[in-house]
Amino acid sequence: MRTHTRGAPSVFFIHVICFTLASCTDEYPSAVIPFVNANYDSYPMLFFSKGEVEDLRIKAATTHQHIAARLIEAVQTMLSSPLEYLPPWDPKEFSARWNEIYGNNLGALAMFCVLYPENIEALNMAKDYMERMAAQPSW
Repeated sequence: MRTHTRGAPSVFFIHVICFTLASCTDEYPSAVIPFVNANYDSYPMLFFSKGEVEDLRIKAATTHQHIAARLIEAVQTMLSSPLEYLPPWDPKEFSARWNEIYGNNLGALAMFCVLYPENIEALNMAKDYMERMAAQPSW
């Protein structure tokens, strides 16, 4: 009996917090919480608004060029041998190395695609990457 109620208090408190946050945004429309009330600013489910993405692209070419250079280098390395960096289709092989390799590379590839959407090769690799991730039974 104890195992069936183990997570119940946590679930209850999570629901209370979500309800409170949702009701606060209804009372104070200026207090907007991202992803509540479907406030996506034309970029569904990204962490950045359309204006912020443009600002990131400008910074990647100017003040934050050193960071962008490391992203470019990382993605060029991934693109040079994609089979080494793409997650495997086999769930056993995938789970053994998930966070070490595949989890860390996904963030760099995703940010590169946000900053440089004209790079079709990187976008295709990201799509293939996500197809392989979605094929995993417990991702």
